[in-house]
Amino acid sequence: MADNAVPTLPPAHAEVRPRRSSGGRPEAVASVTESFIDLQRTVRRAKARLLAAAGNDVESATHVLLHTVAADGPMRASALAASVHADLSTVSRQVAVLVGRGLLERRADQLDGRACLLAVTVAGRAAITEHELGRQAFFDDVLTGWSAAELRQFAQQLERFTAAYDHVHADRMNQRAGRPEAQAPAAEPHHPADLERP
Repeated sequence: MADNAVPTLPPAHAEVRPRRSSGGRPEAVASVTESFIDLQRTVRRAKARLLAAAGNDVESATHVLLHTVAADGPMRASALAASVHADLSTVSRQVAVLVGRGLLERRADQLDGRACLLAVTVAGRAAITEHELGRQAFFDDVLTGWSAAELRQFAQQLERFTAAYDHVHADRMNQRAGRPEAQAPAAEPHHPADLERP
């Protein structure tokens, strides 16, 4: 990112490394690439700290499942696994944790008596609210020093970048697999648990 595109952060935050600010499009694309790689590394470090504090990945993964069921409504475990792009056996174990905590409940499927649907309980919705408030406070701290206009501009640019990244990546993976070029599916709304806070 160009230096003048990043708001000045207070001393409490890590210093932003300068990027190449001269040159044409190739240099500008290289700068974005470096910043994106740095972001990936930062997210991995944050994830490692989160897992070290929790002792395992249950907390992070179960929040994703809980948010997904809350957003999409009661669903079968197989549909939930497909929605979060995980295998059914892993999701089933995580669902058992949520059911055991009273955050999810199993209901009879009115269309198929042999199946059951997963639904969020009152306690589950309270846990989601608490998690979202914590996330909001975390990102409010991360974005200290940014004006409202800068935040809106950053959100718009990030949304644009994410949609383009998803489309191009899916297209290239299809080409690598030898499948005909297909339009990438429209980006689904991000579940609030997609990014974890400490």
